[in-house]
Amino acid sequence: MRFRVARHGTSSSPALTFEVNGRSLGPSFHPDHLQVLFGFCLFEVAFYVAYRCGMSFSQVAASPFWFPDSVLLCALLVTSPKRWWIFILLPLPIRLFSEVAQGIPLWFLLTTFWIDSAKGLIAAFALRGFVARTFRLETAREIGAFFAFAVVLVPAASAFFGATARSALGHEYWQSWEQWFLGDALAQMIVTPAILHWGLGLSLKSKMPDIKRRLEIVALTLGLLLASYAATNTGPSSIDFAGTRAYLPVPLLFWAAFRFGMRGASGAVAITAIFAVDGALHGRGPFSDLSPPDITLALQNFLLLRSVPLFLVAAVIAQRKEVETRLLESEDRFRNMANAAPVLLWVSGRDMQCEFVNESWLELTGRSLNEVSDEGWRQDVHPDDQQHLRETCQLAQHTRQPFEIEYRLRRHDGEYRWVVHRAALRYAADGEYLGYIGSVIDITDRKLAEENARHLSHAQRLVIVGELSAAIAHEVRQPLSAILSNAGAAEALLKSPGPPLDELQEIISDVRADVLRADEIVGRIREFLRNQTTRTQSVDVNAVVGEAIHFISADARRRRIQVRTDLAPRLPAISADRTQLLQVLLNLLVNGMDAMEDTDQPDRYLTIRTMPHGSSDIEITVIDRGRGIAPDESRRLFEPFFTTKSAGMGLGLSIVRSIVIAHRGHIWADNNADRGASFHVVMPVTGDGPS
Repeated sequence: MRFRVARHGTSSSPALTFEVNGRSLGPSFHPDHLQVLFGFCLFEVAFYVAYRCGMSFSQVAASPFWFPDSVLLCALLVTSPKRWWIFILLPLPIRLFSEVAQGIPLWFLLTTFWIDSAKGLIAAFALRGFVARTFRLETAREIGAFFAFAVVLVPAASAFFGATARSALGHEYWQSWEQWFLGDALAQMIVTPAILHWGLGLSLKSKMPDIKRRLEIVALTLGLLLASYAATNTGPSSIDFAGTRAYLPVPLLFWAAFRFGMRGASGAVAITAIFAVDGALHGRGPFSDLSPPDITLALQNFLLLRSVPLFLVAAVIAQRKEVETRLLESEDRFRNMANAAPVLLWVSGRDMQCEFVNESWLELTGRSLNEVSDEGWRQDVHPDDQQHLRETCQLAQHTRQPFEIEYRLRRHDGEYRWVVHRAALRYAADGEYLGYIGSVIDITDRKLAEENARHLSHAQRLVIVGELSAAIAHEVRQPLSAILSNAGAAEALLKSPGPPLDELQEIISDVRADVLRADEIVGRIREFLRNQTTRTQSVDVNAVVGEAIHFISADARRRRIQVRTDLAPRLPAISADRTQLLQVLLNLLVNGMDAMEDTDQPDRYLTIRTMPHGSSDIEITVIDRGRGIAPDESRRLFEPFFTTKSAGMGLGLSIVRSIVIAHRGHIWADNNADRGASFHVVMPVTGDGPS
């Protein structure tokens, strides 16, 4: 016969099977089963000890602590609800057959068994449901729920049923209710926290405190042992010193609560309670010469007066630590997110002094956090931008307004990079102003691109003028020819014997008007061709439309194209660069005229329309009567270098789109229902202008 133990399963969760001659003897045995079985045995032993302690007092007077309640509730709180029925049934044999239950009627034992079982289940359901996780009695929320349900509500409700059962044995009802309630409440308040924190909350893997902390624990424990013994087990109860001596443990109890929180408070109260119960059982100290009912009441009052304030302090400390932990976690999350962000982030105080920058800032500048703190970060700002930045920050600090500013920031290699510095106000939970939080984004590439969208736009304006050169030359030649003719007429009149002064005056007025007209034409062209930075201003759309039509009117007459307008009156102004908006309109108008080269004379008309678009936009539409947009052209219409003209550069519509987008607008084109195409430009009424 061969006997062996087979091991199978995973390395982290092995299982054992007993085999004889290769045949399995029953189901496999998992080590976790042994742990569960050990837990049940430990609970049975603990409940037996608790039941004996609870029944140690006279049956005439109820126990000041009903210890079994604490053992049962702790078991239910730390185990899965699917095993609760086992912990409910395990105490039944102890209650019925232990030696301390002899002489008590069976009906009373069964009644108190069901009352205590119901108390444990109701309290456990309430606490586990309230915190939505395993209950550990560690946070202020858990402490508050524990005292509400386990210490007050459930014991108070069960006391009515317990008092009814005791009154059937001949005891006074309300006295029984008080004893039952206080016995349950004291046990839950004193014994349960001690079990949760010291019996079930300690782990062999827990980190040992440092030497100073351990010395403090030893000193506190020794002091509590001496003070508790002196308060509850020495001297007669009749001398005056007894009242003062009874408060000897109080300073040490609060020391434990302040320094060690709920764990310290529960352990300290448990030590004091042990000495108090021992003194009460043996009639020593303040409990000497008292009857059993008076001993119970005196013990309950003694512990209530010391434990309730202590646990309130522990709850406040737990709340504070919980808030501090959340703040630290929140700060850690913010710091981790900030350091992982691809932009530069910063935080300042009320005085605009830098308190924090993320890793991206330090990597860009090559500085340490200490070097950029307070005003240190300004040392990397370009000297020409220092004054403007300082004035902007001072104004923001004075007015407490968000702000945005562009300046040059020195990189670790010495190169200055253009950045946009955005700041928003930050406040505490109560609305108190704390300072600013913001971001810094490198916009050097955008700046370079804008400098180039600008040079290219200027070149494209030259192209437009080149296309309109014949019409412009003709338009300029007209006032010049008129000036020449008027000059010849004036010269002839001056040679006559009696020059007519009134005619000469009219000629001079005509010459002045023609000169002004020519000057206006040249000035308008020079303004349009000037290479300048973007200047945002309030612009009347209809006025710019009129200016654009005036620009192309000569070319339109040459091409025999009629320009029609449909302008909505009283349109609100938009925030835009006037020259760039004029460039957009000229591009669209010239393209519209080019599209009608093959259009018959009766249909050669170009329409430009303005109207509101929704509640906050204005729409400008240029409608031609040309060949329309082919399907394969529509998706590439606004791409750079795409053109349908034989001599075109393919930049006009691309630049138009860039200008419109920079003004936070949008543009699209579609074919008309009958013939031709329409180009739609929508611009915001209230905007920040070009970005």
